[in-house]
Amino acid sequence: MKPASAKRQRRTLLYPTLIVVAIITQIPFLLTIYLSFQSWNLTRPDLGRLFNGVGNYTTEVISAEFGTILLQTLAITAISLVICCLVGLALALLLNRDFFGKGLVQTLLVTPFFVMPVVTGLIWKNELFSPNFGVLTWLAGVVGIEGFNPMANQALFMLVLLAGLQAIPEEEKEAARLDGCSRFMVFRFIELPYLFPYYRMVILLGTIFILQAFGEIYVGTAGGPGTSSMNLQYLTYDTAVVGTQVGAASAIGVGTLVITLVILTTLMRAANAVVKEA
Repeated sequence: MKPASAKRQRRTLLYPTLIVVAIITQIPFLLTIYLSFQSWNLTRPDLGRLFNGVGNYTTEVISAEFGTILLQTLAITAISLVICCLVGLALALLLNRDFFGKGLVQTLLVTPFFVMPVVTGLIWKNELFSPNFGVLTWLAGVVGIEGFNPMANQALFMLVLLAGLQAIPEEEKEAARLDGCSRFMVFRFIELPYLFPYYRMVILLGTIFILQAFGEIYVGTAGGPGTSSMNLQYLTYDTAVVGTQVGAASAIGVGTLVITLVILTTLMRAANAVVKEA
């Protein structure tokens, strides 16, 4: 078989998958864009859908409430991403060595990744940080901290960083040790540069996951008090389901997508620049 013919055959095999993905993702997205230009109140079916132009964008996306919640979303994303990267790196370094029960420990650390976000939110809210019977709240009271009632989001990128650490040739680390390098110097000059490409994936996936956080907020705080714990995903839900304004919620969703793409593009360019310098 000629190379050109084989390449064409491989592309042909991809077409069914591309068509299914396009139907599942692009048709709803185009419908969302269409609805974002409509005025549609679910509690007033007699009014129907009316063309509203960019009215939804000017009243919802370019508003003080949207700006405040956008800043909250960026703060939640940045803080969560930094914590997750640091915790994931620490766990990856701990697991990148041989010890008794390593397989069991690694399995236990990975298992929470498969827990549904709603279940995670309920555990954090009711079992750990409940002001009445939360374990961490009780421990805080024991040491004299009263009124301890925080809520937090958490994700784990240990697997990606662990894969990066395990890809480092042992010969390089062993040569560095023979040359008198300390453990910190091996990490700083050998392991960390190897991890930079993996951190690009961590930043990309982490930003997407955290920006899409909804279940934890829904069961944990319901966006309150007021809108103090809302993110853009929850604002879209609140506008569509609670406020019954489908057109306005669609405009918020489109605006959120554009902002997400801008953030991801900026982060990827910054990460690529760091990798090139390293």
